Amino acid sequence: MQASVNIIIVEGGVVREPELKYTSDGLAYTRFPVANNCFSFKNGEKGEDVSYFDISAWGKLAEICSTYLKKGKKIIVSGKLRQSRWKTQEGQNRSAVQIVAQDIKFLPSKKKYSAANA
Repeated sequence: MQASVNIIIVEGGVVREPELKYTSDGLAYTRFPVANNCFSFKNGEKGEDVSYFDISAWGKLAEICSTYLKKGKKIIVSGKLRQSRWKTQEGQNRSAVQIVAQDIKFLPSKKKYSAANA
């Protein structure tokens, strides 16, 4: 069976600062959520939909994220989707989808200009 295409790109703001952790083998990893705002139109009214995506980063990318990403920072994440599946203690099936980051672009902060800077 051939591998299928699995690529995702999301732009958004960091919701919580990444916390760097290490596996038992010493591999660095971090997880953090990103909020993505999209405009929508319902009944002719402009609205905004917010989606939250869980991001995981590994190795050097995880170390960079834990050093430089702060809450509110705008980023573009490209990576692949990964689904985790498990059973609860009660025997119920659960699953979650996260984005495994392969590249993260840090977007510039919006500078506030006053009339004196114009």
